[in-house]
Amino acid sequence: MKYKAVEVLMILLLAELLLVGYAFLGSTDYVPFLKENIRFMEPSKLAQFKLADENAAADSLLQNYLSDTASGDIIKRTQLSVIGPKKKNLFLVNPAVGNGTALDNFFRALMEEKDSTVVRIAHYGDSQLEGDRMTCLIRDKFHQKFGGSGIGYVPCKDLEPISYTRKSSGNWSRYTVFHDRYSNSYYGISGMVFRFGKKAVYQPDDSSSAKEGEPKFEGGSFYSGSVSVKMSPKYTYNSISVMYGRTHDYTVMNYYDVGTGDRFASDTLPPAEVATLHKHKFSSPVLNVKIEFIADNGPDFYGLYFDANTGLQTDNYAIRGHSGDGLMLINDDHLARMIKELNTRLVIFQYGANVVPYIHSDEACTWLTGVYYDLFMKFKKADPNLSILVIGAGDMAHGGEGGCSSYTWLPKITEAQKVAALKAGCAYWDLFGMMGGLNSILVWTNKKLAVTNGHFSAKGQEIIANELVDALLVEYNTYLHKTRNKK
Repeated sequence: MKYKAVEVLMILLLAELLLVGYAFLGSTDYVPFLKENIRFMEPSKLAQFKLADENAAADSLLQNYLSDTASGDIIKRTQLSVIGPKKKNLFLVNPAVGNGTALDNFFRALMEEKDSTVVRIAHYGDSQLEGDRMTCLIRDKFHQKFGGSGIGYVPCKDLEPISYTRKSSGNWSRYTVFHDRYSNSYYGISGMVFRFGKKAVYQPDDSSSAKEGEPKFEGGSFYSGSVSVKMSPKYTYNSISVMYGRTHDYTVMNYYDVGTGDRFASDTLPPAEVATLHKHKFSSPVLNVKIEFIADNGPDFYGLYFDANTGLQTDNYAIRGHSGDGLMLINDDHLARMIKELNTRLVIFQYGANVVPYIHSDEACTWLTGVYYDLFMKFKKADPNLSILVIGAGDMAHGGEGGCSSYTWLPKITEAQKVAALKAGCAYWDLFGMMGGLNSILVWTNKKLAVTNGHFSAKGQEIIANELVDALLVEYNTYLHKTRNKK
């Protein structure tokens, strides 16, 4: 009996060798039963499999961030305050435009205006950014470098954010350029518009596949609409602004301290046919505030803004499942006015992940180039002095017989985005290349910094945010160096 286990093991090993040998040397075409019931992996497919650790570029990048594994902290590769003008960008292309570069207008506004007003960055994206993900990290880094505070844009109703807490009354309707579309083209700069009514509203906000049309109204009566925002002490602010429009009526606003229940301020939104930014300044911030709106026929609301009086602010404009093309629905004059009212000087478009699985030909890549070129030019037309940075799609993988590997057309998809960006006079940041290129997502996933569909973990987002800010500061310091040498 003592030899039985060895005999069984030998039989199993022999069977395994026969199966593997048959997979390489045999053909199932001549054995119907095997062809129908046993699926062998072709040698060519086996050869396609690549281990995550084979991507040296990704490994090298992440090694610098994850070397301090004992504390779990991410180590910045470069101190943001000491980047010299001689450092070169490997993945950010800032093309010549006119007498300067694509980012010069943003840098000029930042240098000349940040000490007297708020300079804004609009960060557009999909589920990678929804709920203020990644944007909040970029915002914090820029606050440290250029001043400013607060959280910037806050939607009246949306998915739960990660950087603050928002609670909205149940009578808000939310419309977007992607789903639950509005009856006209007067969306907010975020691609959303909000309205409150007298009855409770149900909308399937969790799904990007929600059917277009009017929301479902359910039981419950309201005499006002309200939004409560709670944030950490690091997000002190000096003002709350309301972007609204398309109303002939006055709307009363009351501000409450949620902690005490006391009303500490009141205000009124006057009638406004066009998009209008109404600002209310505070001597000190209330970090747990409820804003109540009272009106018989409320306006279109485009969002709230919690800001300091000066510095650089980064607004998160993300819609799950969106690829950016829906922004073409925003009325051109309406968009131009909002950009001006908000003093938005840089737009960052971070799209592409939602189109990657569906691009399989050169014709589709050409189509994609045209779609994004039209989008970039729409914003250029809205403000010719606007700077635009396009972030290409990051690496993504899908499964197959040989294991997970990058989508085949990803390099051509990112090239299509780059062509559209440079043709429109925009800067371009190669996220795919920065991550390490093909199959780099497998390394990121192995190190628990992302999942194979391209979504990043909290630590992964920190790395991406740091690399992006690093790249922008290289260009900013180059601009300062160039400007000072001209004097």
